[in-house]
Amino acid sequence: MLNKTLFGAGTLLFTLLASWPVAAQEGATLALRNGERPAGELIDLNASGFTIRINGQERQFPENEVAAIEFEVFTPSQDVRNKVRNGQGVVLLKSGSVIDGRLTDIGGTRPLRLTVDTPSGQRDFKSSEVAQVLLHPLNSGESARASAVQASGATAGTVNVPASQPWTPSGITVRRGEQLKFRATGDIMISAAASSGAGGSPAATVASSKYPLANAPVGAVIARIGNGRPFLIGGTQEPITMTTNGQLFLGVNDDHFEDNTGNYTVTITR
Repeated sequence: MLNKTLFGAGTLLFTLLASWPVAAQEGATLALRNGERPAGELIDLNASGFTIRINGQERQFPENEVAAIEFEVFTPSQDVRNKVRNGQGVVLLKSGSVIDGRLTDIGGTRPLRLTVDTPSGQRDFKSSEVAQVLLHPLNSGESARASAVQASGATAGTVNVPASQPWTPSGITVRRGEQLKFRATGDIMISAAASSGAGGSPAATVASSKYPLANAPVGAVIARIGNGRPFLIGGTQEPITMTTNGQLFLGVNDDHFEDNTGNYTVTITR
């Protein structure tokens, strides 16, 4: 009896430890000083800099190479930009408040805990209430060059979208009103006996299933901005207008991913 009790307690402890979050994860974009804008799941800040997971791969960026952390995309006021240019760290809250201070730590899970040293002492903020954390000014001329690339209609990126997971970060930040073109190619298996192309498989669609996009076929390529409402990409190459600012995620319209295999390749053009 004692052995069974100990075995049961050990099993419970193992289950709790296995389910315990090992790292912070929150969708964010790092605006680098050289003009690049990698986006993914923000994990940590330590002596080596920021750790962010992009397409399943963890990457590190030294703190002094990061101009800003963006949970929402917008242009700060000239007064705020002047503060950053003069070496002041700034935290912009979604409420509109401007907090002078420098980010010193990231912890917790979703939402993250952001610890900031302010003139009045150390303060903690939830990532859900923060729009941007401004750390350093962009390198001279990089902002203008990044804008020129966006306006040129250049390819924003090519994303591998696995069928076995609901959402894949694209590494691309979009702005409300801009138009993107998507070219999705490839075939996936949505079960052992059913395949799908980018437009989805009407024949395999089950009306009672709870797909992310209820009016689209199972297996279709879909997208969302941040945690917003999904929209259909499918096989169209017509421009799609972005409805808000934020990080672009790509996914597969399905409610059961364990038996999915294969991937789509999606090329995105601004």
